[in-house]
Amino acid sequence: MLIGSIIIFILFKFLDIYVLKLKFNYQNIIYNIIQLLSIVILFIILKNRITILIITGLLTIINFIFYHKEIKSLLKKKNKFKYIYVILIVLLISTIVEIFICNFRTFQSFNYKPLKNQEINYISNQAIEIKNINQDVKNIYIDLNTKEDYDLQIELSDDGNEIYYAVPAREISNKILRSKYLAIYPFGKLQKIKLIFSLQINPSLIKEITFNKKVPLFFNNLRCLIIALILLFIYFFKSKSNLYKTKLKDLKNPQFLIISILIVNILFFSLLGNSSIRPYKTKLDSYNNLVNSFKEGRTYAKDPKNSEEVLSKLKNPYDAVKREEVLISQNYYLWDYAYFKGHYYVYFGVVPALMFYLPFNLMTHQQLPTAFLVYICSLVTISLITLLLYQFVKKYFHKCSVGVFILLDLLAVYATGFEYLLRFPNQYSVPILTGLMFTFLGLILWLGTLKSKRFLKTKMFLGSLSLALVAGCRPQLLMGSFLLIPILIAFYQEHKDKLTKKDYCHYLLSIIIPYLIVALGLMYYNYIRFGSPFDFGANYNLTVDDMTSRGFKLARIPLGIMMYLFNPINFQNVFPYLVENSLSTNYLGITIYESIYGGLIFTTLIYSLSLFLPKFKKVINNKLLYYSAILMVIFAFVILIADTQMGGILGRYLSDFSWLFAFPTIIIILAFENKEFKYKDLFHKILFILVCLALIYQFFYLFVSIADQFKNNNLDFYMYFYYLIQFWL
Repeated sequence: MLIGSIIIFILFKFLDIYVLKLKFNYQNIIYNIIQLLSIVILFIILKNRITILIITGLLTIINFIFYHKEIKSLLKKKNKFKYIYVILIVLLISTIVEIFICNFRTFQSFNYKPLKNQEINYISNQAIEIKNINQDVKNIYIDLNTKEDYDLQIELSDDGNEIYYAVPAREISNKILRSKYLAIYPFGKLQKIKLIFSLQINPSLIKEITFNKKVPLFFNNLRCLIIALILLFIYFFKSKSNLYKTKLKDLKNPQFLIISILIVNILFFSLLGNSSIRPYKTKLDSYNNLVNSFKEGRTYAKDPKNSEEVLSKLKNPYDAVKREEVLISQNYYLWDYAYFKGHYYVYFGVVPALMFYLPFNLMTHQQLPTAFLVYICSLVTISLITLLLYQFVKKYFHKCSVGVFILLDLLAVYATGFEYLLRFPNQYSVPILTGLMFTFLGLILWLGTLKSKRFLKTKMFLGSLSLALVAGCRPQLLMGSFLLIPILIAFYQEHKDKLTKKDYCHYLLSIIIPYLIVALGLMYYNYIRFGSPFDFGANYNLTVDDMTSRGFKLARIPLGIMMYLFNPINFQNVFPYLVENSLSTNYLGITIYESIYGGLIFTTLIYSLSLFLPKFKKVINNKLLYYSAILMVIFAFVILIADTQMGGILGRYLSDFSWLFAFPTIIIILAFENKEFKYKDLFHKILFILVCLALIYQFFYLFVSIADQFKNNNLDFYMYFYYLIQFWL
């Protein structure tokens, strides 16, 4: 420890001499002698694990005070050493915050006098009672001889309450020592206490129960790092930052920036998609069942329990209540399959099965894990968004700064629902993710026709093919193909004097042929299954209601718009702070509803700009971009209404249309960024705040109580962040 402190001292001297360019005079010599003596004295006084941290902090503070003029001068210069001191300041602040603020319970408990060895009365197999305490009690430490996590309900009796009263329950994890220290606040002196556990209690299980125990220092490395990263993020994106002064087009190596962004995004999604962090189990495996059917030369699936025969005898097999009543006591049926004329069919888009599941099965003779495919598609999709945004900015917004580009990429990647899909790596996420993946890939290829004259027909063909494949993934997302209209107009305007009629015919064929190939294939596939080339089979699925009789009800539309877009966020005082919005409606009919934690416009306030596009027509000042943005907003509402009518109000459906609100918003922001105006600094501040609000919401949204919540599937991970965030507990 002493050696480490001396190394830090030497490091500071190196910085003083070579970074601040200091010359040693008698004042500096005396100052350095005092510093060295301070290290030795502190080491003698503080013989514990935080010695080196405290010494580091004190040395840094003293250095900043003693050399504040030199440091201030350094920070004004565009010098690479400037950022060394910035990082040092940030590390110092984050360390101080971690030690003295996030661990204030440690310092608060310095004068506590532990009270233990109290007589324990076992009043039931899950509850104990401790009487005759008659002490000022500040906290209670509970340690059980078990590896299980458990809930603890505490009831107190004190000077102000003779009869027991309950306080909020607490979840305790034996893997998180901090969770065993509970601060309590009785009225006056605590007289007695009752502890009710969620598990069976006996004398051998209780290792220790102590009142007023001194709380050790829990230095959380991750929390300290997060604080440092937040401070650095704020510093680098402050309104007058160089990131806003540096234009994207002026970068010597913009590829380095793009690759760096891609790496950060991929690392985060890889962490979130790690099975050890996000354990997810499901019995639903429609795509692999479909592949098995294809290999056996049929398009329908078979139930080994032969539930088809039972369903065929029902008057209406789509009546969910009657179906459950009949089949629950017999052979259970295949959930969420399309049932049509005595056979089960997979109604999800067939393209993922043909492009991913079948080739993998043929090559490896194993089933492709759906969770792995969702993970890969997530990484590809978020990467395509970054590349699409870069291509778009490079083409139309030459004055876009590096800072604004990064903020917009964070907005597009993290506020469009991809984290939600990755948390649900099942058959429901596959069609949406693959549909979005092919949409963005197609748009990238088509935008490429506006930048380069090479391989135009190839780019058009592959771009159209990619967009056409969306119909076999998620038909709603086929709306993205209409974005070819403004791109084609732009293409015509750029090449109208250079192309012959023969060229136009070739280009037209490059566009039409891929759509025809995919359309004919899907129409044939639909026809041999359901007798109609236009029937994808979604209405025949065995789900919570009768889709064949669901129909199109105008009364559902306002409900869908309100819930998906304008439903306010509900908050609570306990991590993760977000509360599910209950479905309140006067619609007298069945509405399929899943946990929603606020409408898109409330969770991502900046997207509200897209609803006021006509107000920004002059700012955008480009008809093609303006009408492209209008088209996207219209398509967003069309898909929203279609999802509400066909499926209901489900969290994953937000990804169908959220990107169509994101990109018009991005166009508006880029249009402002491309202009010079008086309040540009204020504009950057507001943009930064709104993006941060969206990111903060998305972070806490990861922990909310939905089907794959961490609290149910990975409690240790959940509890780790529970105490990391709520350091005051």
